[in-house]
Amino acid sequence: MLEETGLEYEVRPVNIRIGEQFKPEFLRISPNNKIPAIVDRNGPDGKPMAVFRVGAILVYLAGKTGKLLPRDVRGKYVALQWLMFQMGSGRPDDGAGRAFQEQRRAERIEYAINRYTNEVRRLHA
Repeated sequence: MLEETGLEYEVRPVNIRIGEQFKPEFLRISPNNKIPAIVDRNGPDGKPMAVFRVGAILVYLAGKTGKLLPRDVRGKYVALQWLMFQMGSGRPDDGAGRAFQEQRRAERIEYAINRYTNEVRRLHA
């Protein structure tokens, strides 16, 4: 989104393998310790503003730049409903499907594997 809108940015990797997402400085940006998160040094009131979670970041940057979100009311809400659909449907099922398929599990739960695998296929069709 930053590339598409032409905004300048600096990437600061967060190493989740060593728990950097739990450090106080990151928790001030993303209180739920999740990535991605951004800090806009020039927020709406001219002060830095932290924004976390993909959907919130996308809506924030679209609002800031006036790009990639329709301005007409109908178009805006059509785009937002698809964003909310993606946020609520895709990723948790992807992760759950993989979790049930891990070889480290003592028992394979076929119902769970099939349910989540089929849902991911449906969403990606």
